[in-house]
Amino acid sequence: MESTLTPQNVELSDIHDKPELITSLLYKKLLQKLDAAIMLLPQRRYLEANRAMQYCNDIVTRLGFGIKYEAGVMADQLELLYRYLFDQIHEANMKKDIQMLKEVRRIVRELDSVWTLAMNQAQAGTLNEEDKNMPVSTTGIRPGAPRFNPYQQREMEQEVYQYEQEKQEIHLKK
Repeated sequence: MESTLTPQNVELSDIHDKPELITSLLYKKLLQKLDAAIMLLPQRRYLEANRAMQYCNDIVTRLGFGIKYEAGVMADQLELLYRYLFDQIHEANMKKDIQMLKEVRRIVRELDSVWTLAMNQAQAGTLNEEDKNMPVSTTGIRPGAPRFNPYQQREMEQEVYQYEQEKQEIHLKK
């Protein structure tokens, strides 16, 4: 695999058991779609920009699914950041606001940069001593940690809502 990771130069066999590479690819694809939306909005190509922003929110949701809540506070903060990004992209889509998308892109670019640096350091075995000595829970699970990912909970709630709507429609047709 090349040193620069892009969606174009990765084989499935390279990443299927490496979640860190999947996360990196998702960040890169998110940046591509944000750039596309930012380019399309001034051209008034709203349908295409809308699709790009919806794709961005799909990616952010997938990133949320990948959070390992056993990591503690950092996982909680990352979840909040992903929720913020999701909300900003959604609002930017509604308002057709390029500045909001540029702010999201800045944050994602920073995340991607830090993630890539951490992956490279981990691969080279050159993590800082501070990083190696971070406290880790002995049980692996924080007290009060959710039993499942909040993003999964959101999807389950949406499925229940859709089921209830369909049930109501069937009842009204009778």
